[in-house]
Amino acid sequence: MRRTTALASSVAVVAVLSAALTGCAASPDDVDACEPVLAPGNASSLVTVKGDVGSAPRVTIPTPLVSTEAQRTVIDEGEGLVAHVGMTVDFDAAVYDAATGDLINETAFDGTQAVRYRAGLETTDQQEQPTSVAQALVCAQPGQRIVLTTTAADTGLNVGTAADSSLVFVIDVQDVFLGKADGVNQLPQDGLPVVVTAPDGTVGITVPSGVKPPTDYRTANIKLGSGAKLAEGDLAVIQLASWSWPTGEGADVTEKSSTWNIGRTPNTLELAREGEMALPEELLDALIGLPVGSQLLAVVPPAEGTDEATVFVIDVVGIQSAPVAK
Repeated sequence: MRRTTALASSVAVVAVLSAALTGCAASPDDVDACEPVLAPGNASSLVTVKGDVGSAPRVTIPTPLVSTEAQRTVIDEGEGLVAHVGMTVDFDAAVYDAATGDLINETAFDGTQAVRYRAGLETTDQQEQPTSVAQALVCAQPGQRIVLTTTAADTGLNVGTAADSSLVFVIDVQDVFLGKADGVNQLPQDGLPVVVTAPDGTVGITVPSGVKPPTDYRTANIKLGSGAKLAEGDLAVIQLASWSWPTGEGADVTEKSSTWNIGRTPNTLELAREGEMALPEELLDALIGLPVGSQLLAVVPPAEGTDEATVFVIDVVGIQSAPVAK
């Protein structure tokens, strides 16, 4: 199984932010309102799974099992936030050869964060495709255990079997996060960029012509969420994009980086003041107390000897409960 790059991405995010700062819809909990993409079928219903959710499953497969189309059966119900299309899901998974019942691969099932997908859509070769694994996550809830039967080709994964071979996945859902900031729009502040958001959550900015960047660090809440409030030490799940403030007459805004363009899954960022993952004080202070669902704009003034200011837009989409694997 592919392991999430959240930890590595977090290090990169901290590095980017630190470098820049140096020198200067239905209710999301309403499962009845969510329509699964995949339905139970003869194949998925034949798989027996024992053991507690979150621990390595004990699986019995009547071999040879054939699944020509993706099927999804919920073994154990979850509770909490419901994963609608485009939302993010962390999960453990075990993959089996349906013909032999042999285990092909599995995550650790040790309580640490394992795999991160967007429900309904998974990015493969920089293209979003409705892979069967991502489709199985639509309507998932934390604590849920799902059996997915599918062909290898429909997963978008290379598991070492023929494309038309049948596979069995046992998926234990750890966390579900928002797909984008969903808070209430706040009044804009003078002298700061305007944030624009596409329907899928992708963000951009516009900077009024001739407006110079602030000389001091500035933050503004673009959207104010209604979820749990971030606290120091939390593992904040964020989407992050950054741009260079345009300099010179007629200059364009230049995007520096964006999680919306790289896999489109959010990063995990530890809200720490010390250690490898320590955040710049200004950013940490702006994030602490911010409710999930909020969108934060931060402008970092030019460092000494430069004329380039950096603009960040951060969507706070959740608080990760599973610790990051060391």
